Amino acid sequence: MNSERLRVSILYGAGQEDPRLREVLEGLPNLKFAKQAVDPQVFLTQHAEYTPDLVLVDLDGMTRVPDWLKEVKSHFPRSQFVVCSESRDPDFLIGLMKLKVGAFVPLPLDSGELQETIERLRHSLQQERTEEQAASQIVAVTGTKGGVGITSLAVNLAVALAEVSPGEVVLADLARPFPHVGQFLDLRGSHTVADLIHSADSLDPVFIQKVVQRHKSSLDVLLSDVDNSLDANCISDSQSLKKILAALRNSYNWIVIDIGSWIDVLYASLVKDADHVLLITELSVPDLQNLKRLRAFYYDWDVDDQKISLVVNRYEKDYALGLRDLENIFLKPVSFTLPSDYAALIDAINQGLPLSEVAPRSKLWRGLKGMARDLIDQQKRARQSSAKKGLIKRLFG
Repeated sequence: MNSERLRVSILYGAGQEDPRLREVLEGLPNLKFAKQAVDPQVFLTQHAEYTPDLVLVDLDGMTRVPDWLKEVKSHFPRSQFVVCSESRDPDFLIGLMKLKVGAFVPLPLDSGELQETIERLRHSLQQERTEEQAASQIVAVTGTKGGVGITSLAVNLAVALAEVSPGEVVLADLARPFPHVGQFLDLRGSHTVADLIHSADSLDPVFIQKVVQRHKSSLDVLLSDVDNSLDANCISDSQSLKKILAALRNSYNWIVIDIGSWIDVLYASLVKDADHVLLITELSVPDLQNLKRLRAFYYDWDVDDQKISLVVNRYEKDYALGLRDLENIFLKPVSFTLPSDYAALIDAINQGLPLSEVAPRSKLWRGLKGMARDLIDQQKRARQSSAKKGLIKRLFG
């Protein structure tokens, strides 16, 4: 965030605009002026689909904290607030402290003091968002080739995660050239990932909720733009992709992405940015040959080997090829095996329903739920480790 500009909006709570305040803000580096208003309700309306990083509240001439400030602050839980006023009354300052505003800057305004305050808040925002991203997990689902069950696994794994964390899971369809998540869950809509791409510089949780669709399983779904599925350039810009992933991290605990098996710049970016890469394969000679190629790709891209999990789909013990053959090629043990359950799976796909509804007792659904539990346990252990490190740092830093 140090190189990014903070989006700043001004609320003139005293009821009168002060052009000098805006002039000072526009003269400071790394700031982008957004909106301004003299009425709190107008201010909220202006930001119905837009969340500023910083809200500057001018309370010039006021000797008490207005009641509306609490309401305004509650609408922007991720924004930092700076209050400006001439008042030094202890009750006034205590009232601001109770609201937990980010900072108080006395009037008349000193540009140096304001800049120092904003830089401190910038650092605080950066730290908060880093911690939020550490708490969320991106799971990229891919495979050795088309037809190994990438979309089936992505869809049903996301549903299994949503059973444990309803409303905290989003499934994003970035498979190319044929995205099918919408058909697998019988979802259609005019909003797609293209809406996020076109607004990558101004994404916030409010806008994201307008784009995603809520499935009845409490899973949010981000559909693909089918018309652009063959145009890699529409989603290959690395900066836009990073902004979209960061915005999704700020809104969800789990981001499951169907990235298909189409190898390109987007694919490389996603496997590098993901926290988990579920690499699906079958026990066949073509799959093992492709695994060898993929391992070379991942090595060249500096993909962390620890986050790759090999998943053997449609596994049968009596195949000529075994798990050991696969592990000798990829030099990594198999993390999960899923049984073949064609009848239940094809029935679910054709009905546009998850396995949890069509075959809740099937071995395949039980295996996917086990995979979800394993991912959740990994996340819990990582959080406990992070909390322990944070405690040690506070004690001995």
